[in-house]
Amino acid sequence: MILYTSKTEAAAKKAFQAALEGDLKTVSLLVDHSMNTEDCDPEGNSLLHYAVRGRNLEVVRYLTQVCGMSPLWANSDLVTPYEEAGNLPECREKEEILNFFQEICGFPLEETYKNPVCRGMHADPSIVRVGEDYYMVNSSFVYFPCIPISHSRDLVHWEVIGHAVTDREWAKEHLGHLEGGRGFWAPDISYYNGRFYICATLRNNDDAPYIQTQMVTSASRPEGPYETPVIHNVLGIDPSLFADDDGRRYMLINRGARIMEVSGDGKEILSEPKMIWYGHSGHAPEGPHLLKKDGYYYCFLAEGGTGKGHMITVARSRNLMGPYEDCPYNPIMTQKDEIAPIQCCGHGKPVQTPDGRWFMVYLCSRFLEGQWGMLGRETCLDEVTWTADGWPLVNGGKGPSYLSKLPLPLETGHSAKEEGNQNSLWMAPRTIDPARIQIGQDGWITIQGDGKDLCCRECESLLVKNQPDFCFTAGFSMELLPQGGEHLEADAGMVLYYDENTYVKFGVTQNQVFIAEYVDDRYVRQERMDFSFEGKADFSVETIGLKRKFYFNHQLLWTWDRVTSICSEGLVKGKRFTGAMYGVYVNGSNLLRWRQHSKV
Repeated sequence: MILYTSKTEAAAKKAFQAALEGDLKTVSLLVDHSMNTEDCDPEGNSLLHYAVRGRNLEVVRYLTQVCGMSPLWANSDLVTPYEEAGNLPECREKEEILNFFQEICGFPLEETYKNPVCRGMHADPSIVRVGEDYYMVNSSFVYFPCIPISHSRDLVHWEVIGHAVTDREWAKEHLGHLEGGRGFWAPDISYYNGRFYICATLRNNDDAPYIQTQMVTSASRPEGPYETPVIHNVLGIDPSLFADDDGRRYMLINRGARIMEVSGDGKEILSEPKMIWYGHSGHAPEGPHLLKKDGYYYCFLAEGGTGKGHMITVARSRNLMGPYEDCPYNPIMTQKDEIAPIQCCGHGKPVQTPDGRWFMVYLCSRFLEGQWGMLGRETCLDEVTWTADGWPLVNGGKGPSYLSKLPLPLETGHSAKEEGNQNSLWMAPRTIDPARIQIGQDGWITIQGDGKDLCCRECESLLVKNQPDFCFTAGFSMELLPQGGEHLEADAGMVLYYDENTYVKFGVTQNQVFIAEYVDDRYVRQERMDFSFEGKADFSVETIGLKRKFYFNHQLLWTWDRVTSICSEGLVKGKRFTGAMYGVYVNGSNLLRWRQHSKV
């Protein structure tokens, strides 16, 4: 789709109005002579969205059957015409349109799921199936505990069940000095001889002897505990493990797909990396995965860089070491629609269901105003089909889906109407000291301040969660514990966090309540109000796109309209690959506790 231009605006608006009024004659006349059906309004609504709102089946039928418009294409709020129909008031016309859409789509609305399936920071997904259970890992960068492991039985609803690295001392040694955005990149999970293996790049600072190293760990259970990781000083990123039919194991890393043999436990490198396929586009080939199917080795890559233009490509060979034949349908997944709500689709790994079908998890991004990737990279899911000549296509080569048929029966307790995974656990940059931070079973968290502000990499007195979507509300009740002193030594409260370079504090001192935005190396804007802290306070932040509303003790104090720093594009500095977070902090030495009371 494209936003209508000054030349096409008049015809588009006339067509939108005619569709609302159910005027098929005018709609068809405009389509015949002046209206481009690819034109949408500023909110991304297509002519079919308007037709559904107009409740006229004949207009809907004309636009889909004659003009080829899709009920599954989404506007900027990720709402499709099919869902628009489901949101109509109960009436005969609603049922007619829903029945028509079910007929042409092949599935009822209540048996669908929406992308992204994992929202907020869920970058670089990798997946494996064992029996009827699916396990997925995502990048964690410098956050601890490291490399979340999620479980699902329906490929849509995911729950974090463990982490690959939970040893605080080991994490502090390897992550404690790292700049934000580095750390564990692009993990891979696999299953071999009864054990689960996770490998990932440990991306160090640029002054390290090895700026890229490869980590391998394993466990007998998917949730862990995992062994102390082994570090291989091999340059490259995005490792994955592959076991051939003869039992020999290999690790793949970029650039392109380079392969080296490893020991069965992954702890030893047995050969030098060798390039087997550089890729389709020639631009930033990475994220290699191997799959053997029907006598072919299929090599999947992520190409085109991680921004718009990101893609998944594939090649195949009868021999592991090649030569590899480039797929004639490449890229097999990319977003070609420049204003679509889901962008930057790439870095995927396929998985087969027990009944022989195939699906792929892959990363994507969503943007505010087309440029602010506040949520970081998220995880999508789409079906993989195989062409008659044996090549895989993701979602039929049409780009990412917005609304699709559920791949498997829902797990017990889940609704088909649930959107995305909102499961989010507490984490912290680099480490969590149990002597300083406790996360209680009763919902309370306690933090002993360490006297360091959030701009210090050494700060260990904050906890954060992924921002789940562009619009949400989070609030916390805070108390100063008796053993924490009679007065606040410095400040404490809520934080909107990206990394040590950009964040917003919303807190109290003994005498004031304030908000302060930190960018690069200083606080760039602040608001303050006199307040006498009596040991308790209530904070709430409502997020509406780039707007943030700050409520203190249930009263709106401030509204900031352009909070653009809490995202990858908010500052050019280092490796900004994560996403917006929210949480709580202490600056000083006091002991305080919080309970989260709202998240929408």
